[in-house]
Amino acid sequence: MDYKAVLAAIKQHKIASLYLLYGEEAYHLRQVEQALINSIVLPEDRDMNLIVFESDPKIEELINTIETMPFLGGKNLIIVHNTGLFSSGRKASGGEVQDKTDAVTERLIAVFSQMPNYSHAVFITPDKPDKRRKLFKVLEKNGVILEAAPLRGKELRGWLAEQLTERKIKMAPDAQEHLLAAVSMMPQVSLDFISNELEKVLLYAADKKVVTRQDLLQILSAVPEVSIFAMVEALSGRQTAQALALLREQLSTGEHPIRILALLARQVRQLWQAKELVNKGHGSREVAEYFKVPGFIGEKLVKQSRNFSNAKLKAAMLGLAAADRDLKASRSGAVVLEKIIIELCE
Repeated sequence: MDYKAVLAAIKQHKIASLYLLYGEEAYHLRQVEQALINSIVLPEDRDMNLIVFESDPKIEELINTIETMPFLGGKNLIIVHNTGLFSSGRKASGGEVQDKTDAVTERLIAVFSQMPNYSHAVFITPDKPDKRRKLFKVLEKNGVILEAAPLRGKELRGWLAEQLTERKIKMAPDAQEHLLAAVSMMPQVSLDFISNELEKVLLYAADKKVVTRQDLLQILSAVPEVSIFAMVEALSGRQTAQALALLREQLSTGEHPIRILALLARQVRQLWQAKELVNKGHGSREVAEYFKVPGFIGEKLVKQSRNFSNAKLKAAMLGLAAADRDLKASRSGAVVLEKIIIELCE
């Protein structure tokens, strides 16, 4: 089942006895976990009937907790964070997984096969399970498994639209695109990050009808990815003063020059790669596919790359590499970044 289907089932009180929630998107894992808590255990019963383990307990303790009837009625909800129960087993010499189970584990498998109607167990981990293991197979047969993978491209745009509607925030289309484009600079998109930043927008925009792109830049000026993306836009428009102002604003908030340099280098590298792809006859759609980003970001990269020659982008990458060495060796300061920005704007 996917994230939306699992949440919808919980809201309809179609709740399974067993859940395995895994994957890199912690935001979705926490949303499902909280939905299960709200649906299964009344607030006044949580001290007794909500049992949370931060790592795997001994199997005997887990079985005992599942089989113990809840105090004063109601239902037990057992949550195990960072579980390793479903991780890969050791491999034999022939490549076959050794999934030998002792008597205690066989008893847990039996419990999973016939869960008491007064207990629900939820197992949460960022790691992929080994789907060949007996414990996984019995949970799959008798429960619900959710993989919370990071959102990509159109999925992220849809999620943002849903969040804006839920929070009753009206954001101009160009502001939404700027936020999504800035987020695309992150090595991995974090829904936690976007959710937290939207809370800031909500507070800021309490009396505003529509959040504009300029509002967004002001609200999120301290966020490196947003600020660096705006800086690159200023660079492509040869707006030296604005690019330098954005750099100095980041430095004034305490952001380390090496962190700024890494983000700037990543963006310049993408511009160079986009230019190379265009020179080979590829369009914005192929550029977007190459970088695994939404189509409008591919278009933006192509447009920005046209404002720089290959020689200038190559010189900028060499300058950024030299700046990285100098900063790490404490031979230079943030002034080296200003020099690179000025040269790119020339």
